[in-house]
Amino acid sequence: MKRELLVHGKDLALPKSLHRHLEVVLDSFSLRTDINRLSVNFRDTSYYHRREGLHPVEMRFERDDINRHIWKLVFIASFSYPDEHSPNVAPELYFNFKRGWFYQPDIQGCELARPQVIDLFTSWALAFCRQLRNQHFDDISANEIRT
Repeated sequence: MKRELLVHGKDLALPKSLHRHLEVVLDSFSLRTDINRLSVNFRDTSYYHRREGLHPVEMRFERDDINRHIWKLVFIASFSYPDEHSPNVAPELYFNFKRGWFYQPDIQGCELARPQVIDLFTSWALAFCRQLRNQHFDDISANEIRT
């Protein structure tokens, strides 16, 4: 059965091209039918070695017991090394659709519905879609999130 993707909340809409690509990604996984929460990670593994290139991205999806083929996008987080000496990546952009907020380290948090955040998300989403289309991520994985 083909999986369908919805976005939690109404503050932001996914560009249609990204929406289609994410449905294809979800369809590519063999998921158990009892999974309700899923984390999908997109990585260019060379980023961890050279600190150059595409930043890792995590997307969280949820579904309920009624519409098992519908996944709702909960959040998108992009990560980077905060500085040249940091051993670990940290969130650089965090769009939380379910709770309606946005985080960026230099401004901290704010409402997702702000025009500046909507513009940033639209630009980021279109660039991310191009990266998916051009197969720039060499590791795309899904992990069940237990509650």
